[in-house]
Amino acid sequence: MDLVDWKPEIPGGGRATASGGGFYHVSVRSGSRASGSCASAAHDYITRSGEYDDPERDALVYTESDHLPSWAEDDPREYWDAADLYERANGRLYVSADFALPRDLDSNDQVDLAHAFAEELTADERLPYTLAIHAGRDADGQEHNPHAHLMISERQNDGIARSREQWFRRANSAHPERGGAPKSRTFHGREWLEHARERWAALTNDRLERAGRHERVDHRSYGRQGVDRKPSQHFGPAAAHMVGRAEAHDRLETAAAAATDQDRLQALEQAIAELEAAREKLVREAMERADSGRAEDAPGARGHGQSRDDDASLGR
Repeated sequence: MDLVDWKPEIPGGGRATASGGGFYHVSVRSGSRASGSCASAAHDYITRSGEYDDPERDALVYTESDHLPSWAEDDPREYWDAADLYERANGRLYVSADFALPRDLDSNDQVDLAHAFAEELTADERLPYTLAIHAGRDADGQEHNPHAHLMISERQNDGIARSREQWFRRANSAHPERGGAPKSRTFHGREWLEHARERWAALTNDRLERAGRHERVDHRSYGRQGVDRKPSQHFGPAAAHMVGRAEAHDRLETAAAAATDQDRLQALEQAIAELEAAREKLVREAMERADSGRAEDAPGARGHGQSRDDDASLGR
């Protein structure tokens, strides 16, 4: 499959409906060993701790963590370090969301808004998370793009006491206390992503209204809003990858030169979504093939199909 030319129809968008601080941006991706991710390093990066405690970096404004097991309540990094150590090889370490915060809200409102979104995504299943807000200052030290990073674990805190190692084992639906924390299956599919983007827009607009601001955001693209505006030139995932590697690319340079800042970010977000959808599909297919092979090899398995342990209690 050629990722340069592949263009799946993934809902994109995220446009301001008024000028000023009503700028919309949400991107969601996952971190796994297969993709080279490290949960503890990601935690250090967003919380500006460890090797990322550097005054030259964009400043940390606020951080919080919630729904953690008791052994990590005093030090959230313990949780993400344990995920690196004990989460199974083909499991996701975390799901991350990055989202822009309206510049026209004061810092307290920005914190309240980011917290509300974190709870929106995690409260029902009590999923452990770490939230961090960065000032988003430009080279001159002016606040330019305040934004938040959210790391979410898919391991549900069901209230059963477990050690670090047991927490990340396969769940046991018959005897939950003997298995690991059950895994959420929430963060999969186009519909969930669309719902999350819509909820962020709704929370943002509610906060803007309560602050007496007239700006509003819309999670839909210009086309879906019925706005007659020519989009910027599309460039594919391969070009977006080259942005991260600081490599030249003719199509990317042409598109970037002609687009506004919002259009460039929207195109990058679309590219990330396309890559993430492709990766999720490949991982899911590989896991299904592996599970099928184990079921066929297991004694007495033929005619008595067994589901994956950490899916059993979720009724897939």
